[in-house]
Amino acid sequence: MKRNLVAILIFSLHQAVFSNQLDFVGIGEKNKSYNLEFSLEKTALIVAQSFNSPFSISLEFKETSLKEDFDLKQNYPIKNIKSYSSDNNSIIEIFFYDPVSWQKPQQIKTENGIKVLLSLDHNKEIKKMTREAIVMIDAGHGGRDPGAIAKSHNVMEKDITLLIANELFRTLEDTDGYKPVLVREDDSFIYLDQRYQKARQNSGDIFVSIHADAFSLPSVKGAAIYIWSEEASSNSAKSLSKKVSSVRVDEFDFDEDLARSKYPMMYEKKKEKSLQLGKKILDQLKRDPYTHLHKKRVEYADFRVLKSLDVPSVLIESGFISNSEDAERLQGKPGRRMIARSLFLGINNYFKENLEDDFFIYDAEGYLTYTVQRGDVLSEIAIRFGVPVMDIINTNLIRDEAIFPGQRIKIKI
Repeated sequence: MKRNLVAILIFSLHQAVFSNQLDFVGIGEKNKSYNLEFSLEKTALIVAQSFNSPFSISLEFKETSLKEDFDLKQNYPIKNIKSYSSDNNSIIEIFFYDPVSWQKPQQIKTENGIKVLLSLDHNKEIKKMTREAIVMIDAGHGGRDPGAIAKSHNVMEKDITLLIANELFRTLEDTDGYKPVLVREDDSFIYLDQRYQKARQNSGDIFVSIHADAFSLPSVKGAAIYIWSEEASSNSAKSLSKKVSSVRVDEFDFDEDLARSKYPMMYEKKKEKSLQLGKKILDQLKRDPYTHLHKKRVEYADFRVLKSLDVPSVLIESGFISNSEDAERLQGKPGRRMIARSLFLGINNYFKENLEDDFFIYDAEGYLTYTVQRGDVLSEIAIRFGVPVMDIINTNLIRDEAIFPGQRIKIKI
């Protein structure tokens, strides 16, 4: 009898671990845009990829169970949607008559669990399966957590980080092939765990956390790039990584800590890519004539916000506002814009070396495409992209430096 009870207990525990049930809800359509909706009991690890032969998208929901298998015929442009289970994972395959542009699935918390949305767009101009690169931008601190404070300059870290984040967001948002997502959009407090959980919920391709710290010695200044490690690479890294805000994880969240032990190869790849991303950004900071470097190599620190399983993640200390030069630099728009430019160019160079088949960041001739916004002038666009004004003028045959909102211009970087 005891053996049976033990067997039942083990089986029950096994069921509890893999009880995250996946169900297909339906498809919403509006003006050739489609939302495929699924439901889960809690946030899951989803591996999403597309294929061109045949035109299809595969979604692998790790450690989930299907409510039921299905193979459903659909209307154009979707051929059919089918599912099957494999090694405690649920696989959804969506087949298309023609290629579509798509976004990696969002996982949205509701009162009843998690709503999963896969968004698609279909038009005749799309020649292959395409999607945008999702860049998570985390403005450090916020709300009741001001971060570092420079009373002499009336500067708070939380304000500086949000201004830099918004500057980076704007450049990415208006450049084809990128989808930036702000972890916080205003002066609100967000727990550390909620920050990287947002990267999970939005299927981020990379995660960049922006900071501007302070130090006991006012002479300490300059920018630095950090990636995660249990062991700090310097005394300053050790000091910074000790500053941890409250932990907050709820029952709907994905357990990143447990996942790192379950999927070690995935985590090792993430660390390798984080270092690559960090080096690309650091290379750009070295070219910035206005920004002093605190550390000339990528540093390692135990920053919890960087500890997601599979999203390459870096943290930038854009300067020390306890230093008067750094505080003045970051207080002004030109100084913040140069940090945002280094971040953008580093991110772009990272993706240049990690272009997945379905990314469409570059056109066929290797140009980025930027959409001019109201208030833009050529000199500022040139600064944002780190190119001479005349390069933009000559490439786009612009006369008298006249540009207009909505104009799409090509930029070579």
